[in-house]
Amino acid sequence: MNYDLNHLDHVGLSSVIDVFQILKSHNCETAIIKKLAKNNNDKNQVYIHKDISVFNSMFDLTFNERDESTSVTKYASKPGERIPEAIFNDFSWVSVNGSLHKVNDCKAILYAQYPETRLSRFQTEIREMPRSMSVEYTKRPEMKSRYLFIGATKSGAAIAIMVVDPQEPFNDEYKKLDDAVASGVIKFSNLGRSDNRSEQLKSALTQHALGKTMKGCRLNTAGEEIPFNSTQVCGYTLEAALGIVPNADGEGDIFGIELKAISKKKVTLFTPEPDGGLYKQDFKAFMRKYGYEKEQGVFRFTGIHRCNILTPKTGLTMKILCKVLVDKKTKTFRDAEYDPNRNINEQVKSLRVSLVDSEGNDAASWSFEKLLNKWGVKHNETVYVPATKTDNTDNDEITSGFKHKVTFSDEVLWCKRTDISRLFNAIYDGTIVFDPAPKFVEHDLSKTKKRSQWRLNNIFKDAEKLYEEVEIVKK
Repeated sequence: MNYDLNHLDHVGLSSVIDVFQILKSHNCETAIIKKLAKNNNDKNQVYIHKDISVFNSMFDLTFNERDESTSVTKYASKPGERIPEAIFNDFSWVSVNGSLHKVNDCKAILYAQYPETRLSRFQTEIREMPRSMSVEYTKRPEMKSRYLFIGATKSGAAIAIMVVDPQEPFNDEYKKLDDAVASGVIKFSNLGRSDNRSEQLKSALTQHALGKTMKGCRLNTAGEEIPFNSTQVCGYTLEAALGIVPNADGEGDIFGIELKAISKKKVTLFTPEPDGGLYKQDFKAFMRKYGYEKEQGVFRFTGIHRCNILTPKTGLTMKILCKVLVDKKTKTFRDAEYDPNRNINEQVKSLRVSLVDSEGNDAASWSFEKLLNKWGVKHNETVYVPATKTDNTDNDEITSGFKHKVTFSDEVLWCKRTDISRLFNAIYDGTIVFDPAPKFVEHDLSKTKKRSQWRLNNIFKDAEKLYEEVEIVKK
């Protein structure tokens, strides 16, 4: 059999710096590096880190959310129990000529009993991978040393380089690299910013929005201003000021930075629907059991829910539940409640945020995977722009359909770097609350609405609990 290496194997490089330069040429800003063990190949998953939240804050991942349960279960049993795994939304190998070769389904899999995260599925769209990753190669007695570099762009794309049999200085340089957080096996390097997107956004905000008053509007697909008069007028007007056409998921961003117009200190962070409990299994039954009948046949479910505090209006208590390892040898776990003083990686098995009733039933719950999908690399830089809505007094604009004016503050809150641990801890200590407003209309399902709002009490006071860096930027 031919064991020749291929164009995805970078052979004989003299310096780690050479690899970093290749990654930087593909807009990578950070990188993790591992010297591969002999048994690391395409058949055996490659250990990469024990903390999947490190991956989720670096790379754009989609986690497989749990399947719907077939029955309502008490939180002491095992709803949604599965191994968390994620697909890289953008993973590519770099060829020796610098070209990128896309991998469709590279996976990161978290094993809670260790805990550790492993990678698998390295083949490209045309079923290629570095030959040095093959089982055949790793069985060779004269197998040479291998180093796996995975760079991350600002948007979370993963750019991978396989280095094989580098020259002598390379290994010494590798040993001198900083260890990744909570790891003595994986190295980490900050490659520096690949562009000036933050400065571009600051300039755009200063020029087009901050301190200005505009008619309430949004852009249509042709980029033309049209009236917008609904509750989200501040957000759409901000996007219009910056030339952003609303996207399919309704999340405004520019230059890869999340942008939020806020009209008060309480901010809605995200609105994920439950993926477990009675809410997921039978929404009608949930609303009839835990909601209240506002009028005949119209049920609502409201009330601020804080962790570990009973909400009298619904009779439900929010809890963060999980299973923790008690015997590594037998892989035995016990039911537990989340402990913010303990590493989240030791608590990811069956980890979920649940609304629990007095009998211990999950009325509604959000799995670890569900929340990971809503809080990842795309939230690592968020700009909150205070805005005020007033009635329009310009008769010509009113006649044209513009009912509101929007005034933007001359300063914004610029937040950088977050992770899933910060999110769970903020839910646990009550900084983030669940403030739902769904409606079930029994006689007209078209009027039924689901609204699961997770809010931060005071973005100006509490942002530092959720983000590593918080700055007030003035015009």
